[in-house]
Amino acid sequence: MRAERTRQALIAAAAVEFDRHGYAGTSLSAVHRACGATMGALTFHFRAKADLATAVCREAEALTGETLARLVPAGPLPPVAEFTLEVARLLEQEVTVRAAARLTRERAVPSHWYTLWRAALRDLVAAAREVAGAHPAPDELELLAVYLTAGAEAALRSGSTGAEVQAQLKCLWTLVHLSNECPVGPH
Repeated sequence: MRAERTRQALIAAAAVEFDRHGYAGTSLSAVHRACGATMGALTFHFRAKADLATAVCREAEALTGETLARLVPAGPLPPVAEFTLEVARLLEQEVTVRAAARLTRERAVPSHWYTLWRAALRDLVAAAREVAGAHPAPDELELLAVYLTAGAEAALRSGSTGAEVQAQLKCLWTLVHLSNECPVGPH
């Protein structure tokens, strides 16, 4: 039990370091010091920095998968919009998720974090395909959600608050919804 608590504490400390400094800027000595564990304890659990980064990504993947599986859109926004809000919330509130996003973007270790939420997004969009005349088109909806999620990640990383990012995403989804109700072009 104590060994598992130490392992989890190391993963949590590593997530903070990877989130702040990226893979190249994170050292094992910084992780064990931040955790309060010895270097021996760290190397007992993780033989190399890549193993530790992979563990951080796996934690984020599990959390993201569980969260998205429980997502039941209930607001006035379309389900894909609610999906992007939830991924943005995870990025804001969960350091392991932010660290996994950064590690994946840096291609530091093999990670399935993006693949995982993109697959869940595709499932949501597949349901939109069944609705005849859905606007925007399902493929456009998926692309928009991917870009908005990437933008939310960038905004959070640059210092925007979670509340600001949530408000911006809601505004953008409202604009998309309104543009589909209003004819565009010459009459």
